[in-house]
Amino acid sequence: MTHMNPMPPAGPDEGRRLLRSTAIAAGLALVVLVTAILPAEYGVDPTGIGRAIGLTQMGEIKMSLAREVAALDSAEAAAAAAPAAAATETVPVAADSVAAPAAERVTTIELEPGQGKEVKLVMRSGAQATYAWTAAGGVVNYDTHGDSTNAPNSYYNYKKGTGVQADEGVLTAAFDGKHGWFWRNRTNAVVKITLRTSGAYGEVVSPD
Repeated sequence: MTHMNPMPPAGPDEGRRLLRSTAIAAGLALVVLVTAILPAEYGVDPTGIGRAIGLTQMGEIKMSLAREVAALDSAEAAAAAAPAAAATETVPVAADSVAAPAAERVTTIELEPGQGKEVKLVMRSGAQATYAWTAAGGVVNYDTHGDSTNAPNSYYNYKKGTGVQADEGVLTAAFDGKHGWFWRNRTNAVVKITLRTSGAYGEVVSPD
């Protein structure tokens, strides 16, 4: 009868080698997490390496986009959940705040990479404004909408686009309030927005 000899137990050296290999693998995983995954996915860069190789900027844009989408989803969900009657509730607009059709006005803003800004026109329900805007230096994502801070169901989307360099048309106010554009620069260069407007509106509300 042939007897099988059992495998000899692992010696101290083999155990140490296994522990060393495990420690090295864990260390490498930690390095990848800190220098690549955290900067690229979350914009968190404790070492500064991610920003030097462009990963942190990518993560910051991803997080900014996620916050933007979440905010827009919340606004649209709130609008859908509000009673139908609330859709007619509007913010009072003083009679003298919207004069006769205004001559053309030109508004310009600059967007740093990843930055978003908006410009709004104070308008009465049914008033119309003709507009045309262009993006110099790159393309932008935009959302043309109206809002009224005192109305539960105040958000109204007219149109939106991704990677657009220009747009024009006529904006007809869905209710009394502020109506206009939000632009987001998703490129790596500074983009300059030039907006030309004319029509029946009052104040132009723009960033400082």
